[in-house]
Amino acid sequence: MAYPYALHKWIDNTAFAVGDVVRANPAKDNTLAFKCVKAGTTDTLDTYAEFPNQEPSFPFKITQELIDGTCTWEAFEPLAEELLRLAPTAVIDLFEVYLTPAINDGPEIVLRYHAGKNGLTEDIKFGTETYPAVPVEVDGFEFSARGTLPRPTLKVANVNNAITLLMLTYNPLGAKVQRIRTFAKFIDTTNFNQPVPFAVESDIADALTTEGGNSLIMQTPNDTADPNAKIVETWYIDRVSGENQQFVEFELAPKIDLINVSLPRRTIEEFCPWKYKGKECGYVGDNCFTVNDAFIPNDQKIIENGEVTNDICGKRLSSCQKRFGTENDLPYGGFYGARLQA
Repeated sequence: MAYPYALHKWIDNTAFAVGDVVRANPAKDNTLAFKCVKAGTTDTLDTYAEFPNQEPSFPFKITQELIDGTCTWEAFEPLAEELLRLAPTAVIDLFEVYLTPAINDGPEIVLRYHAGKNGLTEDIKFGTETYPAVPVEVDGFEFSARGTLPRPTLKVANVNNAITLLMLTYNPLGAKVQRIRTFAKFIDTTNFNQPVPFAVESDIADALTTEGGNSLIMQTPNDTADPNAKIVETWYIDRVSGENQQFVEFELAPKIDLINVSLPRRTIEEFCPWKYKGKECGYVGDNCFTVNDAFIPNDQKIIENGEVTNDICGKRLSSCQKRFGTENDLPYGGFYGARLQA
């Protein structure tokens, strides 16, 4: 089932029943939907006045819950319902290539297209954006359990040297490529070349009725359109693996595999890397402790140039808890689940 944002907006100070579904504001890029698992009334708008888009901070992980007034919302993936159907509609693969001045040495543009699979050879509109059918081949997106990340290829027809000329304007290396996967039932209504019938229920009440006396309401050819029902994968062009008069082939890679990019930026280590009382640490309290977390009374503090020189952070989680307390959020910069010492 589709849950387009236009029909499932969150509304403040409103009663919702179990099973009702709302969507986060599209500006948050949150593709999940949120089902009411505890009936109640949403909080007032004043509560979320300082929040982005003046609505609750909806989670980005499935099954996570959010308490909103007396309501409780649970996050779920709308695409999962379609994936579990015995006969799901056709899978649609859409692609976006982002070329920017900072990375690709040219004007900023976004190239959109689809590969023409599933018998679709016309332009596709999804989320109001148009994706033309382009003669391309994509391969190698499959993930395996062998511990290596895939390096898919993108092969584009080089008709009249069009791609070669494009590469004379742009350096394609490092360009971001997004693969958007959705189902045919979620693409825009405008993809279906049929007039959209509109009618007021009172105008047809006497003309179209069921045996039970209920009016038949005409619907659009695709009343399940939902621009938020999608899965987005992000890749980057790592190299040009082939070029001739027939095609140009690009090899894609995840960001972690790009040349001159090293991850993680922070080393996973047991001890906190922040400078004691520095910007990341942020401790400004008066309590002082030794490197072994022993409290230093005022009469034992050694003060030089206005600083307590024997106040030394042990860089352990316990050192952070001594200064900030065990009930507060800690700025601890280490990974206390890591045990690197023998």
